[in-house]
This record gives sequence, C-alpha cells and structure tokens, in this order.
Amino acid sequence: METARIDNLCILYQSSDFLVVNKHWDIRIDSKMWYENLTVQSQLKHWFPELVDPDTYYGFRFCHQLDFSTSGALCIAFSKLAAAKAYRCFRDRLVTKVYLALVVKTLNHLRQRWLSWQEVFTVEIQLLKYSCSL
Repeated sequence: METARIDNLCILYQSSDFLVVNKHWDIRIDSKMWYENLTVQSQLKHWFPELVDPDTYYGFRFCHQLDFSTSGALCIAFSKLAAAKAYRCFRDRLVTKVYLALVVKTLNHLRQRWLSWQEVFTVEIQLLKYSCSL
C-alpha cells in the first residue's frame, strides 16, 4: 500500500446510504487539531466536499472506529437513519470484523531464525443482511 496522501483514498463500496473506504495505516479517522493535516476526514472532504454534513462534529458519520495504526474497511453513513441502522448492526454483532496477523519472530540471534511480520485487516460489512437493510 502506498504512503497515505490526501488524494489516495480507496473506495471499497458506495451506495446511496453508505460509503466504505480502505483506511490507510497510521492515519487518524478524524481530528479537530490544526496540526493534523491528513486524516480520513480530510481525505473525504477532498474527494466528496458535497457530502460534508454540517450537522455532525467532524462532517461525516463514521459508523465505527479503527485504531490509528490499523488499516482496513471503514464505513461512513450518509444520514442519521443509515448511521442508526449501522450502529444497531455493530451493537448486535451482525457485522463481523476479522483480524489476521501472521508473525514469525526471532527469539535471539543464536537461533538464526528469519523475521517476518505481516498484518492483514479486513472487515466484512453486512449492513444489508438481517434486519439492517434500508
């Protein structure tokens, strides 16, 4: 994955109710701090200025959170109704988050083991299943 920039937001899914983006690692979702120039919030404002919602604190309705260092699917709702339905899906555990980490670690230099680390984060958004369909 490339270095995070304002113009490299990857759209995974878009409908009239939701947008799902691939959040880059080591980037905050939102911030009101003047020194935080690059966030998912600022990327969304760059790509979708018409979708900024002045009724929300950050301009967008983020349906869930991902840690700063975590990459993966991030869901944004376009309305209060969509956000409420997504919230219920997360609350009722109808959305499955899957973390996959493959790690082989050297215990000491004498063992001559190789070191490799890879983390893949995926989120399966199931907003249209069960009672969450809009």
